[in-house]
Amino acid sequence: MFKFLRRSSSFQRVFQAPPFPVLKSCRRNFPTGSCTQGWASLLFRPVPFNASQAPALAISQLQGFHSSPPHLKKRKATEEPQQRELDLLRYDMKNLKEAPKPALYLSIAGLIPFVSAPLIMAVTKVYYVEIAFAQVAYGACMLSFFGGIRWGFALMESSLARPDWLNLVNSMVPALLAWIALLCKDLPMQATILVIIGLGIALHYDLALLSGYPSWFKALRAIVTIVAASSLVATLLIPDFFPEKSLSSEQKN
Repeated sequence: MFKFLRRSSSFQRVFQAPPFPVLKSCRRNFPTGSCTQGWASLLFRPVPFNASQAPALAISQLQGFHSSPPHLKKRKATEEPQQRELDLLRYDMKNLKEAPKPALYLSIAGLIPFVSAPLIMAVTKVYYVEIAFAQVAYGACMLSFFGGIRWGFALMESSLARPDWLNLVNSMVPALLAWIALLCKDLPMQATILVIIGLGIALHYDLALLSGYPSWFKALRAIVTIVAASSLVATLLIPDFFPEKSLSSEQKN
């Protein structure tokens, strides 16, 4: 109990003592007014200010502070932009005139082997098996070319398509169909059907599954596929109207 009283009395002495030795000397040597002035000089002592640190202090104090009202702040767009619907006639065909001249002229020239096969048969009024197979072989080459375009587009660093399993496997499907069609040498009808299916699959991949191609390329791909498939269908229908012959048999005769 005595120890507790002794400690409490020491605490009271500490609190009653002036906080600074300057004030103690002020109480002894100076009158009351000067002592209060000493208190004021200690309490309201100016803080040293560095002008070079003023901009940094102002910026640090203003960080996270917005004076504009909440309704004027720009909101971040959290929703992704909707993808444009697939409509060749409304969007892409209008941009066909923007196609580079080499791509446009080479694509038109690439349709000549497709269109010339049924035209020759219609003029001669004979269905030639060799001409039909030559058309199938050219269609197989075009299928491999379309698959290579997709493969190369996926490998570019700035491309929207990634070189993943989906894109690379889809680019191999037209080439596999072309290879199977070439194996059907003795079955020109089945080979022609396989090439038509391959052209449709390649066009579906380029238009629906991959949206990174330019609009003029989509329009050009659609036109090339439609003309090529129509020529192959015409070759399929010619045996119903004209007799079937072989060029090798005519040369022997």
